[in-house]
Amino acid sequence: MRLSLLALASILAAGTSALHADPFIPYSNAGHADSSSTITFNGAPGTGITAYFYSVSAADTDTISIFDATSGTFLSPQGVFNNQAPITVGSTVTFTSPSLHNGDTLVFDLYNTSFPGDVFSSNPGTSPDGNSHAYFSAFSGTIGSFGTINGTYVGMEDLPAGQSDWDYNDDTFVFTSVNAAPTPEPSTFALLGTGLIGAAGALRRKFAR
Repeated sequence: MRLSLLALASILAAGTSALHADPFIPYSNAGHADSSSTITFNGAPGTGITAYFYSVSAADTDTISIFDATSGTFLSPQGVFNNQAPITVGSTVTFTSPSLHNGDTLVFDLYNTSFPGDVFSSNPGTSPDGNSHAYFSAFSGTIGSFGTINGTYVGMEDLPAGQSDWDYNDDTFVFTSVNAAPTPEPSTFALLGTGLIGAAGALRRKFAR
């Protein structure tokens, strides 16, 4: 069966799009703050988190740190990836801590020198405006001169609500050995609790017969 030229062109176009697909899913709800995510360390004992600088569009001077909420300590080093310094795409930093263990909950913090004392964090409770300033997506692709990197893309917002455009591309990074999952809303816990109570009641009635 012969393919029409139009059909053949469509197939070739689709193939080209796939070859040039983004290595991560860009944030799709610009203008609105993202919901928070729970980030955990999933590396082997004694290892750290390798971070790759990916891009910057922010005009302000920013740095980042990672806080281990499980142990209550910051990973080392702190205040790295100065986005206005002459760093190149693919520059790396390895975050480590003797108290870092598999399953620890992590918080990503951004510091903007134009807002001294404020922390723009992946944890809404830490951010002064109560919003998450980090967006997470699975990443698989090349960075700079490196080969294929499989990790987690993190795009951060460096401005507070009222000034932020919430596109999560002010400072972007890729981290290995971390896993991000949406944080359940309180209503989700309530529904889960209601379901468990209902199931327990049903079992109790069953065995009472």
